[in-house]
Amino acid sequence: MTHRRGVLSATACLGLFSLSGCLDSVTGGGDGSDGTEGDDQRREIVRTYDDAIVARNDATTARDEGVTAFNEESYSPAIESIESALADYESATEGFSEAADVAHELTEDTAAALCETAATETDLQADATEAALAAARAADEGADAETINGHIETFRTHRDEAAALTVEDTDAVASALGLER
Repeated sequence: MTHRRGVLSATACLGLFSLSGCLDSVTGGGDGSDGTEGDDQRREIVRTYDDAIVARNDATTARDEGVTAFNEESYSPAIESIESALADYESATEGFSEAADVAHELTEDTAAALCETAATETDLQADATEAALAAARAADEGADAETINGHIETFRTHRDEAAALTVEDTDAVASALGLER
């Protein structure tokens, strides 16, 4: 139990990304746009991306709470929190992918690439969260340490892969779309 606690306590050190909150300055009328459909779509990309950032941040918070509960051997609350995190990561991935699709339609390649990177990173976070959920469920069911630690290692692998990617803030996407700040 002590080994598992030590392994997972390191995961609680994940930093939260404070990337949201940029939406208000982009979606207002003072962005230099001329009101065309393309401009509306660009603003929609920014709104969708910002919503995905919020969902991603909520997921990270919920997963951290689940890891903490796991470390305290409170497996039912851990499972509940990690399940919530997984749903938020999946929602965020969908939002980033949707924003990327619209950016591609507008041939906004730089913005599309930023959205795709965010979708990839968040999908890896979801994979890590699935592994954390498997570890919590295994512990709750009394599985052996080898099984639980296997899930923890999978969690770490996916989390580290995600950490190698940078999710840009909403301002970067707005700038790539030519929306004035």
